[in-house]
This record gives sequence, structure tokens and C-alpha cells, in this order.
Amino acid sequence: MTAATPPGRECPRCQRPAYEGLFCPFDGTFLLDQEGTVVMATRLSRLGASIVNAILMVVTLFIGWVIWWFIVAPKGQNPGKAVVGLRVIKMDGSAMNTGSMFVRGLLAWICGLIPLWLDPLWILWDRDAQTLHDKLADTVVVKANGSEKIVERGSLGPLPAGYERPAYAPPVTFPSSTGPSSPPPAGAPADTAEALRQLEDLRSKNLITDDEYQAKRKAILDRL
Repeated sequence: MTAATPPGRECPRCQRPAYEGLFCPFDGTFLLDQEGTVVMATRLSRLGASIVNAILMVVTLFIGWVIWWFIVAPKGQNPGKAVVGLRVIKMDGSAMNTGSMFVRGLLAWICGLIPLWLDPLWILWDRDAQTLHDKLADTVVVKANGSEKIVERGSLGPLPAGYERPAYAPPVTFPSSTGPSSPPPAGAPADTAEALRQLEDLRSKNLITDDEYQAKRKAILDRL
């Protein structure tokens, strides 16, 4: 017996549980996209977009790049991303506009002042392939193919019921008013003990509330 996946934490494409992050760790699907077509941009493609951007700035004498930027910014792109086929979206699945793209670009410039190229290198170990300026701007980068609907609709629509956006760090928790969890009853079947263990693990990771924990625990014990 396995514990139920929290709302919004199951991949809409492969149906496998994805307890952490904004993307499915198996196929890269953006978990808020119930149609399963929005996929995370690879780290290599993001590097390619940065290189293309630099080349285009030189070739177009920067002026042409700026004009191009204003054309594609409403689509969540800059010239490099437009060529490579990437798109910037908000972490809640909503579309970017020219203003938000400008703010993100400004944050990228500011973060670029950090030594050791920490901002762009952050994607190498970040779970959602975000740079530091992505985190500050509340954005992620996805493939353009399959994410066109976000530009057309302005967002992916209502978030899944019960969905909570993953935090950058585990939130601080305080002792529950219901008291500490108790061990499985003596003599409980192995599958029941495993279900209770997985339920406790979900609560320790703050994937379910204390009320949900108590309700699910009671339901499991009632089956004995």
C-alpha cells in the first residue's frame, strides 16, 4: 500500500509522483500543465541561447538585437531564446510580458556582478534549472514548442486543487496541536505499517497538512 500523491504533485504525462520541484524529474513536464505539453528547457539549450544572444548582439551592432528583443519579449523570449526555441514563463504558469521580461533582464545584469559566474552556473545544480535571477524574478525557462498556449491564453488556467508551490527551502514548522505522531499499533500488518511510515514521511516533508495527516492516519487504522 502506498500513500496518495499530494494534489498537483503527479506528472500529467507519465503519471508518476513528483513530490518536489516544478518539473517532473522523469520527463521534465511542467507539473502545472495538465495537458502535459510544457517541458523544461535543458541546461545545454540555455547555454546555447546565451551564446547565440552574444553573437547576435555583435552581428546586429546591438541596435538590431534591441529591436528584435521588443518583438519577441511579449512571447517570453529574447533573440537568443527565440532562435534556440526557448521561452520564459512565471513559476505559476502565467505568461511573461515586455515589462516582466525587462525586469528579469535587469535582475540578470545585477546578478551578473556576482563573482565566479555564480548566477548562470546555478542552473547546474538547481532542481528546476533556475538561475539566481530566475529565482528573484519568479520565472522558469521551458521549451517554446508546446508552451505556445501560455502566450495565447495568458496562463495555464487555475492551479490544481490543493496545489502548493514548492518552497526554496523547507519551511519552519512548529509542534502540532494534535501532538506527536505515534508508532503503528503493535501487530499491525506490514502493509499498514508501511502506509503509516510513508504518511509520516509526507508530513515530515510538509507535503500534507497536520489535519490531512490525522485524517489519512485514521482512515488507515480504521481498516484494521
